[in-house]
Amino acid sequence: MSRRNVQPVDQEQSASNAERVSRRGPSRLLRVLPANPLLSGFSVAVGVLLAIALAATIAGISTVLISIFLGMFLALGLDPAVRAFERRGMSRAMGVTIVAVIFLGAVAVILLVLVPATVRQIAAAVEGAPETIAAMQQSDWYRALEASLGVDLSDVVSESIRSLTTLSSFLAISGGVLKAGFGIVGAISSFVLVVVLTLYFVSSLPSIKVAFANLVPQYRRARFTGVLEEITQSVGGVVAGGVTLSLINAGVVLVIQLAVGSSVPAVMAIVAFFITLVPMIGSLVFLVIGAVATLFVSPTAALVFVIAYLVYIQVEAYVVTPRVMGKAAAVPGVLVIIGAMIGATLLGLLGALVAIPLTASLLIVVRKVWIPRQNRQTAPPDDDALIR
Repeated sequence: MSRRNVQPVDQEQSASNAERVSRRGPSRLLRVLPANPLLSGFSVAVGVLLAIALAATIAGISTVLISIFLGMFLALGLDPAVRAFERRGMSRAMGVTIVAVIFLGAVAVILLVLVPATVRQIAAAVEGAPETIAAMQQSDWYRALEASLGVDLSDVVSESIRSLTTLSSFLAISGGVLKAGFGIVGAISSFVLVVVLTLYFVSSLPSIKVAFANLVPQYRRARFTGVLEEITQSVGGVVAGGVTLSLINAGVVLVIQLAVGSSVPAVMAIVAFFITLVPMIGSLVFLVIGAVATLFVSPTAALVFVIAYLVYIQVEAYVVTPRVMGKAAAVPGVLVIIGAMIGATLLGLLGALVAIPLTASLLIVVRKVWIPRQNRQTAPPDDDALIR
């Protein structure tokens, strides 16, 4: 059919459509902005002041908020164990009680066994640091390094150790005895708060989910409850699996450090546990840390550690991780790296740890909510049709 035979569009209908399109956008904007310029400027100023006050309030209670989020994530990590007891026919109250006893027992082991052993090893390492450094300076690889760099490293190392081990330098680094004392007290109180919140969240997790579901309109509640349930199960699986993998990693590091004759095997195991909580990146970061720390034993010990730990990384990636993580939400590697970097920039190691479960939650929301919504839109909206 030629263009000449096309019937012209009804002019009255076109004018009506154009009037509707032109009337929508500006009318909404005019309803938002006040007509008085002075009132408009005052409203903007009040909004800015309220935003600043809100930011200051959040910054002031940031420690409490971090404790709350950490307690919730730990509770989600313990929830799969409670569900496992429920599947065996136990009531949730009994499952929560057993998990709480195990959790408190683990906390007691950390406080009564690992912490004293770590403190003793750190004290012994600091006391024997001069002899260790002197022996390292007499080694062949250290002299070869000095020759290749053309710098006398002995004076630099000795002066650094001397400055760090003096009382005045320690007080300058820690900000004073009072500040260091307040920091220790704050860390202990935060630890106790996290433990209490974790136990509370584990016991009341179903009621918390029901309370969140009641905030949603009735016609959307079933779908919201399903998505929320999948998010909690996925985050719980990610957290529990990550902690399990880190515990295995710490045990392997402890065995390797004992085998190579390290003076601080418990310290290295604890460092490995926290660092390897970050998937993919953590093991590689600790590989460097462990190799450098084992150099103080001997270059051969460092080489043995690197080889043994690299072998374990491969076994963990292809054998241990699939069995431990199971059906937990799989997060693409690039998103793990991006999320860990963003979280570490905002909140340090804690941010890197929290970023992975949050990324898994966002992926579930995109897969369950956003993509189905986009798939249902088979035609453009009315506004786009009128404009076209």
